[in-house]
Amino acid sequence: MKNFYPEKPTVPFQKSMIEMALIIDAIKKAPFPVEVKRAAYVVIRNESSNGRSVINGNNLCGAQADSGRWPRAWDAKIAAVTYKRENTTNKERIFLVFDSLASGIAFVCDRVQAKGIFIGENVNGRYYKGDVRTVEQLADAYGDEWVHGRDATPTPTEVRNFTSMYNQAKVLFPDENKAESGNSTAQKSGINTVKK
Repeated sequence: MKNFYPEKPTVPFQKSMIEMALIIDAIKKAPFPVEVKRAAYVVIRNESSNGRSVINGNNLCGAQADSGRWPRAWDAKIAAVTYKRENTTNKERIFLVFDSLASGIAFVCDRVQAKGIFIGENVNGRYYKGDVRTVEQLADAYGDEWVHGRDATPTPTEVRNFTSMYNQAKVLFPDENKAESGNSTAQKSGINTVKK
C-alpha cells in the first residue's frame, strides 16, 4: 500500500459525527449545479451513515490517499492523511483528511460531477454507460461507479432507499428557478479538475 501524499502529515484516525443540518448547509453553499448537490447529498448520506461516520470530521465519502493522486487542484485542500481499516474489506487503507468540512463537501460534489453521477448527464464511465435521466438510473450509476466498481444492478430495496433520499434532496435543494435566493448554482466550483 503506497501513500500518494507522503508530503502531508499523518494524523490519528478519528471517527466523527457531523449533524446532517451542518452538512446540508455546506452543500447549499457549495457552488455546484443543483442536480450535483442532490446526488452529492445522497452519496454523503450513504457513505457517511447519515453523518455518523465521517473520517476526521471532513472526509464524508471515504476518499483514499492510497489509490493515486487526485487532481492537483485538491493538493492545497488536503491537509493530512490517516490510516484506518476499510469497512468493506477490513484492510488497512490510507484516507484523506481535508482542511475543512466545506472542502470535504466540495470534493464529493466535484467527484459526483466528474463521474457524471447526477440526473441530466450521459455517463461514459468505467462501468456505467448511458443516460442518467431517472432516479433509478442514478441509483444504478452510483452503485456501478462509486460503490461496487463493477456493473451491478441495484436491488429494489436499494432503489427505494436511494429514491427516498433523492426525494428529500429535491426538497432541500430546490430547482434554481424555485430557489428563494435567486442565485444560480449552475456555475462551476472554481476548482479546475480532470476526471480520475
